[in-house]
Amino acid sequence: MKANYLLYKLFNTHPSEFKDRIKSGYKHYILSYPTTIILQTVAACNLPCRHCFINNYGLEIPDGQKNIMKPEDFRNMLGRIEKVVRTADFMMFSSFEALLNKHLFEMMDAVLEINPAIKFPFLSNSMLMTEQVIDELKARPVTEINISVDGLRKETVEKFKTGVDYDHILLTLKRLKDHGLISKVAVTFVAHQDNIWELPAYADFMNSLGVKKIYANNLMSFTGLYEGKYLYRKDGNAEVASIFRETIQRVRKNKQQIYLPGLRPKESGCTQPETLFINYNGDVAPCDYLAVSTPFEYFGSRKTSKPVIFGNVFKEDVLDIYRSVRAHSFRRMHRSNKLPEACDHCIDGYGLMCSRRKLYK
Repeated sequence: MKANYLLYKLFNTHPSEFKDRIKSGYKHYILSYPTTIILQTVAACNLPCRHCFINNYGLEIPDGQKNIMKPEDFRNMLGRIEKVVRTADFMMFSSFEALLNKHLFEMMDAVLEINPAIKFPFLSNSMLMTEQVIDELKARPVTEINISVDGLRKETVEKFKTGVDYDHILLTLKRLKDHGLISKVAVTFVAHQDNIWELPAYADFMNSLGVKKIYANNLMSFTGLYEGKYLYRKDGNAEVASIFRETIQRVRKNKQQIYLPGLRPKESGCTQPETLFINYNGDVAPCDYLAVSTPFEYFGSRKTSKPVIFGNVFKEDVLDIYRSVRAHSFRRMHRSNKLPEACDHCIDGYGLMCSRRKLYK
């Protein structure tokens, strides 16, 4: 494993998480167990946002099928992956809107019966988060509640995210604070030309609500619809870098944390293949993008990456799939800052989205 990969993991770990990360790293990198499982119990969303690739399912992604897993299918799946659930540290129930599955909390409880120590990071656009949902989250080992808030102003957020209600987002954040969960809340800001100017004041506003952790991503362009709207450039973006610096100053003054993406592409590999991603049909892929035929646009060049499937848990042993030569070689390339052909048009492999964000605090 490359030393710079280990250094990245070290310097982007908050001190409070360091001991747990060491234990998890030993289990993952030395013993070859997946420490995070993403099980796609929902392959759908309640919002038709044009920038999200789920809304290309059945169109530009002909093999993508929207799906909400039934309880009996979940039980069958859980039986097939029980051995990795027992050793995992984290489990997520969708990379989309998990609350669309009305049986989500029953599924969490079934997982906890197998591994009482497992924890649940949680992502949501908040539109389905009611008082009852918040009570259910509070009753379970949810480590982080990540809410999408892509701007400071109501007009900015609602223009970008189709069907979202900005007032409901603020109500949800208030409810989470009232329930004593605000310390677990993080917000995600997808940065693009129409909202980047709001980022410094956004940090202050989130601080006033009690939110101390911010994740910023660059906008990913799939079909070319957003070509030119993204902020990264081949030679960097000095203007946006200045906005980032001002935001960092405010974050430090507020004693917050912010994770910022790069603005200049550098082939640096992606961390998503480190997880055990399982699609609703049992296919094991490096990530949700490569579970289907996903189109990518990268600086005007367009390419559809064919699915990369390492195996299916209903046909093979799940741990054998994760430890297979093909899956291990795929992860090793990313750890060595090299991109497989399937990933060469995805911005996450160039430090521009989630994987190689830098932590500022």
